[in-house]
Amino acid sequence: MNERRKPRLLIIGHARHGKDTVAEMIRDRMGLAFTSSSIFVGEECIWPMWGKERYPDFDSMFADRVNCRKTWADLISAYNTPDKTRTAKTMLDRGYDMYVGMRRIDEFVACNQAKLFDHVIWVDALKRLPPEGAESNDMVPSLADLFCDNNGPQENLTLFVDELQKFLHEKGFQVGLDLPVLEGEIMPDWKSMPEEAIRVLDHGFFIVREVMGNDKAIADSARMSYGRGTKKVNADEGLINYLVQNHHTSPLEMGEIRVHMRLPIFVMRQLVRHRTANLNEYSGRYSEMVRLFYVPEAAQVCHQDLVNKQGSAEMLPMDTNLVVREHILAQAESAFDTYEFLLTQKVSRETARIILPLNTYTECVWKMDVSNLIKFLMLRDDSHAQYEIRVYAKLLAEALAHFFPAVNAAYEREKSRVSLNQGQIQALITGDLESLPKGELKVVQDLLARYMSTDQ
Repeated sequence: MNERRKPRLLIIGHARHGKDTVAEMIRDRMGLAFTSSSIFVGEECIWPMWGKERYPDFDSMFADRVNCRKTWADLISAYNTPDKTRTAKTMLDRGYDMYVGMRRIDEFVACNQAKLFDHVIWVDALKRLPPEGAESNDMVPSLADLFCDNNGPQENLTLFVDELQKFLHEKGFQVGLDLPVLEGEIMPDWKSMPEEAIRVLDHGFFIVREVMGNDKAIADSARMSYGRGTKKVNADEGLINYLVQNHHTSPLEMGEIRVHMRLPIFVMRQLVRHRTANLNEYSGRYSEMVRLFYVPEAAQVCHQDLVNKQGSAEMLPMDTNLVVREHILAQAESAFDTYEFLLTQKVSRETARIILPLNTYTECVWKMDVSNLIKFLMLRDDSHAQYEIRVYAKLLAEALAHFFPAVNAAYEREKSRVSLNQGQIQALITGDLESLPKGELKVVQDLLARYMSTDQ
């Protein structure tokens, strides 16, 4: 969204489980407006419909609500009949950003169908407090897309609100987390991005620093093998396609791209597996490490893939997903607290850094020739690669396409090529696929599925 707006949040859970506390923390951190829904519905409908005939004043009725929860729930339900969205719409129309304490599923369903709320938060304290009776609250955790664990110390709520603020900011909402105006290339605290850099993941960036050569330079280098001559552009493209297709790499090495990246250490460790690159990395021996950690988005917190032993499968359920992400952040913050403590005890930087986790961010300058960049992209700009390195690989692929379009076109053609051995070709001809090993069989089956329709 181009112009940020404040999110509309619904916070639900059992009585006395901390909904108002979480709402107050969100209000103070993000500037979102809310009033106690109990006070709101009390003034709006409970007092005029029922309370003023039984209590001397509103405060007395409100204080006694814990003894009349079912009555309150029934009166609110009556107030919301026939329009089950009435309470929610009235609160939002009066400028409130949060509805705290909805208690009826039919009201929730109506509000959900009307798309009144952007996100629903369940605040849970069932491990230390009893649930509310279904006669007054029939809401369940599965209705929420965000889960707040309030079974531990106050710090858990702080972590939840921190993560929620980042999550909502990433979704494009106005939550008091506007990025600073960038001035210059690298700020002294090493937490800002260079000007014109592309943000990657939560705190990473990518920027092309230097390019040597172009398609013409590569084609001209190849022609050194047989002499000079004036060539058309399409002849250059044909020559480059021939070079890539037949793996004649020397001319392709005449082009180079140098980039500057901030990336998590575990991504950096995958990057340096491509040993043909020239690189220099931020040093934790010379300088103190910066308190920046990668915490994956919910979509990247997944089950282990049972087929691909090094990969991920489907996303974890939302009721555990956010809890897992909170633990990742808490562990990283704790490790960095220890790192800073070791530095205060005069421990050397090279020793203190050994306790930092792999999701700590590092920076590097990284240069690779076009030939080896193609080999890198074959592996890393692929659906089988880990998501976090794949997003950097895609940016390198875009750089290749921009600065070396003919090479990129040849690479794309080569990438779509499928290689078959003699046994696979024979199996295709004879139809005897069962004789193939499992891995080779899958390649053939994928080809058949791609190019042969089931009705032929």
